[in-house]
Amino acid sequence: MRLSKVKITNFRNFRNLVIDPFPTPAVIVGENGVGKSNLLYALRLVLDPDLSNRWRRLQADDVHDGSPALHEGAEVRVQVELSDFDEDEDAIATLDGAIITEDGQPRVARLTYLFQPKAPAGAVFGAQPSQPLTADDYSWTIYGADDPGVDMRHAKDYIPLSVLPALRDAEGDFARADRSPLVRLLRERPPSASIVTSTLKALQQARSQLAQDTAMQQAVDELTTRLAAMTGPQLPLTPSLDFAGREDDLIRSVQLIIDPLSSRGIQHTSTGTANVVYLALLLEWLKVRRQASDGEDTLLAVEEPEAHLHPSLQRKVFAHLLHEPNRLLLTTHSPHIAAVTPLSSIVLTSRRGNHTVGSVVPPGVLNAAQRDDLERYLNVTRAEILFAKGIVLVEGAADAYLLPALAEAAGFPLDDYGIVVSSVEGTDFAPYATLLGPRALRRPHWILTDGDAADGEHRHQKEPGLWRARNLARIAQDDALHQELDRGINTLTIQELPDRGSRHGRQHVIKAATHVGVYVGNHTLETDLAPLLHQEMAAAYSAFRQRESNRTAFREALAPFEDGTATSQQRDTLVDKIETIGKGRYSQRLAANVARMTDLRDRVLDLLERTQGPITRDDLLTIEGPGAILGLLDDLSCTFRDLPLFPTAPDIKATPTGAPAASPDDLR
Repeated sequence: MRLSKVKITNFRNFRNLVIDPFPTPAVIVGENGVGKSNLLYALRLVLDPDLSNRWRRLQADDVHDGSPALHEGAEVRVQVELSDFDEDEDAIATLDGAIITEDGQPRVARLTYLFQPKAPAGAVFGAQPSQPLTADDYSWTIYGADDPGVDMRHAKDYIPLSVLPALRDAEGDFARADRSPLVRLLRERPPSASIVTSTLKALQQARSQLAQDTAMQQAVDELTTRLAAMTGPQLPLTPSLDFAGREDDLIRSVQLIIDPLSSRGIQHTSTGTANVVYLALLLEWLKVRRQASDGEDTLLAVEEPEAHLHPSLQRKVFAHLLHEPNRLLLTTHSPHIAAVTPLSSIVLTSRRGNHTVGSVVPPGVLNAAQRDDLERYLNVTRAEILFAKGIVLVEGAADAYLLPALAEAAGFPLDDYGIVVSSVEGTDFAPYATLLGPRALRRPHWILTDGDAADGEHRHQKEPGLWRARNLARIAQDDALHQELDRGINTLTIQELPDRGSRHGRQHVIKAATHVGVYVGNHTLETDLAPLLHQEMAAAYSAFRQRESNRTAFREALAPFEDGTATSQQRDTLVDKIETIGKGRYSQRLAANVARMTDLRDRVLDLLERTQGPITRDDLLTIEGPGAILGLLDDLSCTFRDLPLFPTAPDIKATPTGAPAASPDDLR
């Protein structure tokens, strides 16, 4: 059996959260405060037999802020659907009355937790209650299918949810027999009767030997005397020393030894090791319970399992667990765990206005090759895209270094706003845009790509960057823009590429592509940035070349970009010189120089042939060369801080200090 759909209405962060399909196993990721723990708590309302019923009676702060408040007659629902139990007769019997599918179809059961007023407000002749409602005026139930009259509160005993909290005390649980996963496992796999009998007999013999020891007997006698003095005849006690005398006592007294010399118990190990052993024992116990004829089908949820674990151990442990067929549900902030999570198991939670939404990668959105490539792509660094507020996809390392550096120079540090720049190491953005796009995770993202404008035999060779933008518009499900770009590119590609500048009408197509967050440069990043950064580029090159002749040759190669007269051959010459160092290494040094710039606005005004005034995104996109990257940064700035990249005094005055920008999820 598996959890296949979750719908939460008006509970805490969730106005109307729907996760369909809900994956198994599932890894819930998202930024802090987005509601990952609240999602687990909502599931507990339906499925956790250990949650006291008093906690199922909600309070005012459990109701979503955007819905009617508790005193106004709120309704909170948590609905789950369960599937894959057609071969489980016990499950079919337990869930009878909750099954929503027709005969002959794979069975799906629906359970709903409902919290509502005992008598709906105004139910009698339209009258309103004389006093505001309180929690005492509410009741809760768990019902089956779509009928509140079908009581299914008993189902949580057969399909229980067990939650390990983030701040759990694994060592303390090992010390308590009623909570120890070792004791639970041994009770399911008890020793044979003959072994129990012989062991208890040996313990009885040891007890007799212990009782004969003078020191032991003295301790018992002194304790007896003190108790008699303290309590008198009102509480007659006769203490003695003993070992386990029953089979359960024997099991409760077993300790787990974790070193080869059998000298160190679990209580003497690290907290991280204790957590790993705890989880392993619990999973083994759950496996045995599922296999038992009277066993339950437990779903295990673990909050922040990365606590106290070294990163490499996080990857090893959870790469193993998440590729096993188990009913495991994790919440995590760890990019190390996210990096080894199958894409099909990711549940991405994010804010949208005043509520939280959830996204998954549904079956069929990615083909097998794309899925495999993306799972390899999401290493520890790139897994940050799952936790970011905004993602910028770029072609290579040079873009990934220089885009944040330019933002820093403009007074807009991307890290401060949770924006991650991630390289796809090439120009095939399609799988990444599909993953982040409207059919899968639905994350705010932008794409910066080279224009690579050229002359070629076929039209697709003439404006590769714009063709990429056209294809990305289709992935963004903007068919009208896809057709507009197709017409615009066809018009461009009948023209020859001028030796200087761009094809006539290209700026219009460039601007249109930005409607889906795709920013296309003119040629390659280095030559596009040269008109803006020629001083910093010369300094970066000089750091790698000691001969003055080499430095002079590079400055001469930059000269045509300063006055806007660079030809195709001169662009190639500049790139060739940079490639003798390596684009990535050169961009590292260049980024350090760029981040320290203090006159970026003035340089942009120079390129616009102006001395003052506001600088709009349309202005930036007209700049030959760096226009695309500057326009992208302006888009990000407007989205995340509600200011243009180069704000004027009136812009700053219009945005109160500390006022948040609109959510990027709402804007894109």
